[in-house]
Amino acid sequence: MTLVLTDEQEELRSSVRKVIAAKCSLERVRSFVAGGGVDQPQDLWTAMAQQMGLAGIAIPDKYGGTGSGIREAAVVTEELGRSLAVTPFLSSIVLGGQALLALDDETARQDYLPSIADGSVRMTYAWSDHDPTSKSGVRSGPAGLTGTVPFALDGLTADHIVVETVDAGGELEFHLVSTTAPGLTRTELVSADPTRSVARLDFDGTPSRQLRSVDPESTRSRIIDHAAHALAAEQLGGIIRSVELTVEYAKMRVQFGRSIGSFQAVKHRLADMYSVVELATGLVRDAGRAGDEDPAAFALAARSAFAYCSRQYPRLAREMIQLHGGIAYTWEHDAHFYYKRAHASGQILGGPEPHEDVVATLLGF
Repeated sequence: MTLVLTDEQEELRSSVRKVIAAKCSLERVRSFVAGGGVDQPQDLWTAMAQQMGLAGIAIPDKYGGTGSGIREAAVVTEELGRSLAVTPFLSSIVLGGQALLALDDETARQDYLPSIADGSVRMTYAWSDHDPTSKSGVRSGPAGLTGTVPFALDGLTADHIVVETVDAGGELEFHLVSTTAPGLTRTELVSADPTRSVARLDFDGTPSRQLRSVDPESTRSRIIDHAAHALAAEQLGGIIRSVELTVEYAKMRVQFGRSIGSFQAVKHRLADMYSVVELATGLVRDAGRAGDEDPAAFALAARSAFAYCSRQYPRLAREMIQLHGGIAYTWEHDAHFYYKRAHASGQILGGPEPHEDVVATLLGF
């Protein structure tokens, strides 16, 4: 087993980093935030989807994708997390695309995956409370979908949404909804992470297409597994960049005639941050390996990676701010963007606790 990227994967990472630097620097991210967090930089997505073929990176070639593996998709997601680049890659390629692949609806795959793979269609996934005794969530019936999804990534910019619902008997279902369908209201939300676009979805007799699933609960778990791995890879990119920025500052900041990086207390904290990078990298790489080579081990590896990164990213982002001192508290510095992303990304899947419970169960505790 190797946890080191291959030469091809290193070339992919380098190419993605270059196109992000050219099309969506942090200055562009700041412009996106200043504009209300709605209008995503289209030139970056055009370059990624149409020129580099990255929209199809995790989609089999028979559906128009590149046929690459989960590890390659994680390389891309890691770079997006490192740069905080604003794209629909996570929502459309990972959440929407992998949801269709996890479901048992071949017709839906043939209808939508080719358009997702070429970047012409954007699809996201909306988690819902499928407890039939709950007053929240989305319900399906002859009159259409009714209810509310509290938040959906890129809910304002997606063309289609895969929605979790419950039927009259309380059984979990999956429905595909066009964002132009009558009865669907999308409301922009203010996120703790201003670099992400999120929306509340309200359904009122909204027509939909039910998607086939032989075992809905198992399907849902597989979708969450893929989302957990992708988010862990994105968090890993942010962790690495947080450490890079902190080390660079510790080398250049001079106090008492010496760079602060030479002080023993700072050295110890930097060494601790680096140890987190190494462990997080190993967990994310191992989850990618399991996804491509050992599917039975993927759930444990993916949930472990997400749980660990969700706890460590906020801690390292806080350490970055502390070791930078007062400058990191200013709007002009980039630290606060990583701090906000660190806290918000871990909550997309409900925080680390439920995934730690899954890990414990899978380990037999």
